[in-house]
Amino acid sequence: MNWNGRASIISTGNGSFSARIDHHWLALKGLHGGIVAALVVEATDAVLADHGVDGDFVLRAATFGYLSTNDIGESIIEIDIVRRGRSMIATHARVVQNGAITTVARLHHSRPRSGLEFSDAPPPMSKPNNAVRLDRPTPNHFRNVEAHLHPDTTMFGDAERAEWIAWARPLDTDSFDSSWLTMYGDFYPPAVFAKLDAPTPAVTIEYSIQIHDHARQWTLASDEHLATRMHTFHSHDGLAVEDGSVHQPDGTLLATFRQTRLSG
Repeated sequence: MNWNGRASIISTGNGSFSARIDHHWLALKGLHGGIVAALVVEATDAVLADHGVDGDFVLRAATFGYLSTNDIGESIIEIDIVRRGRSMIATHARVVQNGAITTVARLHHSRPRSGLEFSDAPPPMSKPNNAVRLDRPTPNHFRNVEAHLHPDTTMFGDAERAEWIAWARPLDTDSFDSSWLTMYGDFYPPAVFAKLDAPTPAVTIEYSIQIHDHARQWTLASDEHLATRMHTFHSHDGLAVEDGSVHQPDGTLLATFRQTRLSG
């Protein structure tokens, strides 16, 4: 994915990469975790290509554990292929900054698979004309996606439900890939912010994505947006669990997300 020079990786050999992310991706605390995860996806894809893995293998699921804050500057991404099967490949990743591991991950790439298909959760409605553009000066990472919120969705609005409903698309392009989708699953503020009436710590400690469409890239028409719902159903004893889904314009489920956050 082209991040407009604001985030990039360079291979240094043997499954290791130098990664740089600049201030455009600053979040509420340190660098946006989603862009760190996206670069891990890109590094993993590069390693698989270097090992001769064919194009039928695409990312289907990944989990990222954030051990400490990622900061502006150089990081090292290290990728290990744990198992290479005929239909599934498992990899592990580490992000290291200033000699300390900041992020760990496990990723699963697979060939096309068939199985039971259904979804009991309907997609959000189509983007209404009165949707509100997410246009806040901070944190910086908000400026990297064109996002529109449901008019009833506001931060610290003391709402009944801890939920975001939104519609979004990449900036400056109609196409996106699994690395952008990985970034996007962590794009929005914590859903509990809609339910609260004042800020509270809500740092992500684990983030996972499941991609439900076997493709490497998707393209939106110039007037189309991805419909998104993020909802925290449970928050107890200092931890909140947030679940999300993103649907293509025709209502087809594209990906699901889950985050475990501190909630106080």
